[in-house]
Amino acid sequence: MYDKLKQLITNQTVKWFGRFAYYLLILLLLLFMYGFNDASAGTYIYNDF
Repeated sequence: MYDKLKQLITNQTVKWFGRFAYYLLILLLLLFMYGFNDASAGTYIYNDF
C-alpha cells in the first residue's frame, strides 16, 4: 500500500496535474475576488487624478 502511494506521488503526470489544479484554483479565486469590480466601483486608483 505504501509503495503504491509513493509511486503515485512520484509520478510526473500526477505532479503536473496537481500543480495545474493548484494554480487553476488560485487563478479562479483571484478572478472571483477581483472580477466583479470595474473602474467605476470606487477603488480604482486613478479616479481622483
